[in-house]
Amino acid sequence: MRFSIVLLITILVAGVAKAQEPDSPENGASLYSQNCASCHGDYGEVSNDVIPNILGQYPGYVLQQLAFFVDPDPSSARGGVSGDIKRSLLLELTIQDFRDIVTYLDTVPYDVVGASEQEAKSRSELAYQGWWLANYAGCGNCHGDDQKGLRLRDPETGDMDPTIYAPFTPKLMGLKGAYIERQLVNYMEGRRAGGLAAMKHTMAPLFLTPRLIQAIGEYSKDVHIVPKPETNNETGETQ
Repeated sequence: MRFSIVLLITILVAGVAKAQEPDSPENGASLYSQNCASCHGDYGEVSNDVIPNILGQYPGYVLQQLAFFVDPDPSSARGGVSGDIKRSLLLELTIQDFRDIVTYLDTVPYDVVGASEQEAKSRSELAYQGWWLANYAGCGNCHGDDQKGLRLRDPETGDMDPTIYAPFTPKLMGLKGAYIERQLVNYMEGRRAGGLAAMKHTMAPLFLTPRLIQAIGEYSKDVHIVPKPETNNETGETQ
């Protein structure tokens, strides 16, 4: 093992300590290609029943989940087959490697396709119900009314800040209905680490009703994250 687990959890979850080296998206791109792309896609865009889209996700949230995968405490570690696979890969990496990978993903521009109210309405009444559920009723209360995660106002500017407390509430955009259903079950059965107690005891049982799962699945099946790696995120110029 190339790093201290205690140090890792301190840096990734508490967010107090800082990495000692500058984060390198170039190194992150190489590490991502070697260790992550075979499952998550070239840019983190893959989303299916068992693999979540991670492109566009909050960097702090991704780091938090990496910490849960390598946590040696079985009561707080991510479990299951995917947990074992990820753990075997991640334990070969350093803290700085983790930060570089997440920094790289944060540089990839993307579009969200099929996520608007109008697009949901055009598909079916059930898809529209799923859009409403995901964005406003229940899910939207914590994950944001645009599926982009809970956001708070920056105390200095008064603007909605997409990074404040972001590690605690992930973006749901681009996740497939079957994946969301699996995670709700995992919360209820104690296999999903790091979630709020309300997810296990209140929200997961509520949203596991067949009609709600069907509606969210019908809505989310055509919501895609489309990477645009050829476009510079800052200048807008094609590379």
